[in-house]
Amino acid sequence: MKSSLVTEDSVPEVGAMGNREEARNEAAAERELILVASEDRHVLHELTEALSDSYEVVRAEDGNKVVQLAGESNPAIIIADMMLPGITGLELCRQVRGTIETSHIAVILFSSMYERENVIYALEAGADEFFTTPFDIEIMKVRLRNILNRSQLLREEVSTMSKEPDQIDYKSLLDKEFMDRVLKIIERQMDNADFTINEFCSELAMSRSSVYHKLKTLTGNGPNDVIRVVRLNRAKELLEQHRYNISEVSMMVGFSDPKYFSTCFKKQFGMSPSKV
Repeated sequence: MKSSLVTEDSVPEVGAMGNREEARNEAAAERELILVASEDRHVLHELTEALSDSYEVVRAEDGNKVVQLAGESNPAIIIADMMLPGITGLELCRQVRGTIETSHIAVILFSSMYERENVIYALEAGADEFFTTPFDIEIMKVRLRNILNRSQLLREEVSTMSKEPDQIDYKSLLDKEFMDRVLKIIERQMDNADFTINEFCSELAMSRSSVYHKLKTLTGNGPNDVIRVVRLNRAKELLEQHRYNISEVSMMVGFSDPKYFSTCFKKQFGMSPSKV
């Protein structure tokens, strides 16, 4: 994914993560980030102690802070008390799951009281799980692993970028709509070798960090790699038609350097373009 031909603005020639910020994000993502939120410091301590061996844990004591941190740090999962001050756990769940920048984040809500209505309200708000305190930590850990495993399976399905959003079971409608927009933008800019990541983010009407977080969670790749994979998939389709030579196909999918195109193609498909 790296090349000696890299420039910051040209999409096919940007390094694997695009810039230093994305490289730092990649390093930090080695352990999944869990955001736990409660006004009860004993609960915060209990969850932090139980989860810190396996995950990076960030803590918050009110709902407004959770929403802020969700956008800034892109946790894999939020575990929040339904009775948070600021905004309640139910409201923060609605906000997180109803905002395009954060709709991919899983949410677990908990309460000290098991009431049927609480479970219904939590699930209607978009929560993935509901727990009561005191926690059964072992059950909690299994549920967390299950949520993360489902996210990983989704990433594996989406990572090749060979399917339309309608063919994939996304966590939310917002995630599906986002990926649909991503593919349409790349399609419009397919032959534009000067298309930049900043222009890509502008067309999505999202910040660069939000686009990176969203794509990394949904596909396992940063924006540069997502664009590259879509372009290479199109290149393979064009080569299979046997109507164009390699240099022509390279230009048609936004690679200004046929040699670099061939390197990327071989890395993606395990064969050189001439073998298609």
